[in-house]
Amino acid sequence: KENPIIQTPFLDSLADDGIRFRQNAVTTSICWQSRATLFSGQWASRHQSYKLKCPHFARGQGWNQTWPKLLQDDGYFVGHVGKWQFYSDNNGRFSWSNYHEGNHFYPMFGRGEVAADDVAKEDAIKFLDERPKDKPFAMTVAFYPPKPVGDSPEPGGQWRPKNETRALYENITIPEPYNMTHAFSLLPKFLQYDRSASVQRKRLRYRSPLHYQEAMKNIYALITQVDQACKDIVDEVKKKGLYNNTMIIFSTDNGMFHGSHGLAGKWYPYQESIRVPLIIHDPRMPADKVGSIDDNFTLNVDLAETILGAAGLKPHERMQGRDISDLYLPNKSEDDEKTALEETPWRDEFFYEFTFGDETYIPSSNALVRKKWKFIDWYGHNHEQLFDLEEDPLEFTDVKDRAENAEILSEMRSKLAMYKEQLTEPRQLNCESGDYSANP
Repeated sequence: KENPIIQTPFLDSLADDGIRFRQNAVTTSICWQSRATLFSGQWASRHQSYKLKCPHFARGQGWNQTWPKLLQDDGYFVGHVGKWQFYSDNNGRFSWSNYHEGNHFYPMFGRGEVAADDVAKEDAIKFLDERPKDKPFAMTVAFYPPKPVGDSPEPGGQWRPKNETRALYENITIPEPYNMTHAFSLLPKFLQYDRSASVQRKRLRYRSPLHYQEAMKNIYALITQVDQACKDIVDEVKKKGLYNNTMIIFSTDNGMFHGSHGLAGKWYPYQESIRVPLIIHDPRMPADKVGSIDDNFTLNVDLAETILGAAGLKPHERMQGRDISDLYLPNKSEDDEKTALEETPWRDEFFYEFTFGDETYIPSSNALVRKKWKFIDWYGHNHEQLFDLEEDPLEFTDVKDRAENAEILSEMRSKLAMYKEQLTEPRQLNCESGDYSANP
């Protein structure tokens, strides 16, 4: 609803029937590591699933700490459809699954090419049809679109929507981010390297006004297709009489720059990269909360405990988030007079981390994020930044060196170090295979 151009009527209606969390963010902005956090409820430095083909969160004891396994242990029939990202052996992890990723269309026998969102939708409905009717269920539907495919330099060439959906955006102009060239010049020099992933992808995807328009129209069209697929899945849930007893969560695994700061991709702890949508429809939600917007800091690390809480299960001791329903339900134990939120107020800051392994290609970072202030430590380059988000929401002006900010800089630097010590763990896990060479 804050974007007047993109058409997502179903997701808008889902927000009207639930809560939209406007300040929701990821703790690591890259698809596979964020997905590991979604399943495990752990920061990346705990689940340590840094590499493709090496999902430590889903191996051995790691999988026993995830919400899908804990639900299955409690009798749930748990499914997964679509993107997995790690390109690993997934046998036995879910009660029902079908994986497909890497394309916007798939050849289907007797049907020609079928859009990836339709393939995911059809699998989700098949899961709903085939699930045991005497068991509770949970399912993730992980759409591949609008993630780009390949490295085509043609205008919009990395995204391929359906023709009829693309036509919805034909006669419009999508505004470009404010002054991309100037914004890029304000970045630290190591983020401007020609060899960096963000610079290379910006050059491929958005190097001319035509490239920008074609790319964004294709991206918006793919998002509209995902919106329609979500509607069809939820319509099936309603048709089966399950809607009023089913929690529905919509979110994504990372943000994208789309030319903001003169960049493409994600990874960095700027707002466009770390903020992602979150909508929750929860039948337990009181009427006065339905249709509301919540501006607390919710995180992808919270979703595992939120799902387990809805099932009446306690989180695994290795999980590091919090049940989001504390924000809209009067959660309390039988012995407590205060609600969980009264007992422990919601977070007013959070720790961000990103480690890749090649400081020129994608620089590593930690950040401490608050509503007013953001402190970033580019520790691989011995460089810090401080932004006043109230005065400078686009993060153009680093105010680290202003004398009046010396105290807040020192305090946030110390607090970031504290979070890093509390939340991160030494690397102890090794991969037999896999590397960083695949497309991040």
